[in-house]
Amino acid sequence: MAFRMLAAVLGAAGLGLWTIGPAAEEPPARTDPIVSASVPAAERDYTVTNLETGTACLISSGKSISARSKLVRPGSDCTAVWPGLETASNWTRNDDGTVALTRGDGEAIVTLGLGDGVDYESLEPANAVLAVNAVN
Repeated sequence: MAFRMLAAVLGAAGLGLWTIGPAAEEPPARTDPIVSASVPAAERDYTVTNLETGTACLISSGKSISARSKLVRPGSDCTAVWPGLETASNWTRNDDGTVALTRGDGEAIVTLGLGDGVDYESLEPANAVLAVNAVN
């Protein structure tokens, strides 16, 4: 009889501790990658500087048109910075980490790589000496 009484007291004590123990934490809310990825990125402005002539202009990259490409709007003064730059319509990230500024037909105007002291620097054509830096 004493054994049953002891078992009942221990059981009640265990039940009491279990009910007043720390509450289970809820798992963090899951994020929906489709919803997150669907939020449009803000437009970003860049200065393009021709280091040989000292001319500069602004280009803006904005709306994504594919997983790798964004629309780009060059300023009208980009004609003086690099021939054809004013016709750029796409900012495309390549698999090798470079960025191509291309016309609507896909023809590259200039290819940029990560820069040394600047955000991007021109790689192709070889005679282009351009520096590209983010403004905002």
